[in-house]
Amino acid sequence: MQARVTAYPPEQAAIVCTARLGERMRIGRAQDNDLHLEHASVSRVHAELLGFDTGWQLRDLDSKNGTFVDDRPAEVAALDRACRVRFGEVHCAFDLLSDADLSAEVLARAARHTAATAHAARLEHLVRFNDLLDASLGSVLELSQCERGFLLLADGDDFIVRSSQVLNPSTLSDRALAGTVGAVRRALERRRPVVANDVAHDTFLATHGALPSNHPQALLCVPLCAGDRTLGAIYADRTIAGPAITMHDLELLQAFAEHAALWIAARHATEAALREADIAPRWSRIVASQGEDA
Repeated sequence: MQARVTAYPPEQAAIVCTARLGERMRIGRAQDNDLHLEHASVSRVHAELLGFDTGWQLRDLDSKNGTFVDDRPAEVAALDRACRVRFGEVHCAFDLLSDADLSAEVLARAARHTAATAHAARLEHLVRFNDLLDASLGSVLELSQCERGFLLLADGDDFIVRSSQVLNPSTLSDRALAGTVGAVRRALERRRPVVANDVAHDTFLATHGALPSNHPQALLCVPLCAGDRTLGAIYADRTIAGPAITMHDLELLQAFAEHAALWIAARHATEAALREADIAPRWSRIVASQGEDA
C-alpha cells in the first residue's frame, strides 16, 4: 500500500506527497525534504515516514515543537489506518492508497488539466463582456470544486461585483462571510492567491465564537492581474465538505486566471471604447451637417 500525506499549511493550498513501501518520506522546513513545510513551527528536519513490509511508521526527529498522531504526542508511531497527523502547528491527513487508488488520482489530475485548458480556450470565443465575466467565474468554481462565488472588477479607485453565482453580494457584510472579505482584501493587496482549506481554524480568516452553518468551510481568491494592473479578483468557496484545494489545483487556477485577465483587459477596453463612441460626435454626422449647410 502506498501512503499519502496531505498537509494543510495556514493560508496555503494543500500539499500532497506520496510514498511506496520501502521508501522514506522526510518531512520538514528545509527545501530538500520530500514534504517541504514552510512554517515557523516546523523544524528543518522534523520527522520521517518509513514504509516497511509490515506497514508504515512515523518517527519524530527531535523536532522542537513535536509530532502528533490524532492529537497525541508521538516519538514513534505505527500508522495502519487513516488518521490525523500534526507537525508543529501544521495539520495533515494520513491515508493508505492502493495501486488502483493511485492510478485513479493520476487520471483525475490529468482530466482536470485537460478541463482547465478547455475552459481557457473557450474564453476567446465569447464576444459579450458579461458572458466573458460569467464564464470566468464559472470556470473557477468548476476547477476549484466550489459551489458559490463572485467576480470583482476594478472601477476607478474601487471594485464592483460584476458577476456572482449562488452567493448574493449584498450578504457579504454578514458575520458568516467575514473570512470572505479578509481573503479578498489579502489577495488584492498581495496580488497573490489566498487559499484556506479550513476557514474556521485559519488564524487570519477565522472569527471568534461559533460560526453560522452557512459560513465557508474552504475558500480561495485569485487576483486578476495584467502586467502591473490589478483588474479585480475571482472569489470561490463551499459550505460543505469537499476535496482539498491542492497546489496542483492552484497552479491550474493561476494559469487560468492569467489567461482570463488578458481577455478581460482586452474586452474591457473594447467595451469602454464603444461606450465613448455612443456619446462622441460621429464623423458621418459632422460631414452630413456640413453638406446641409453648404
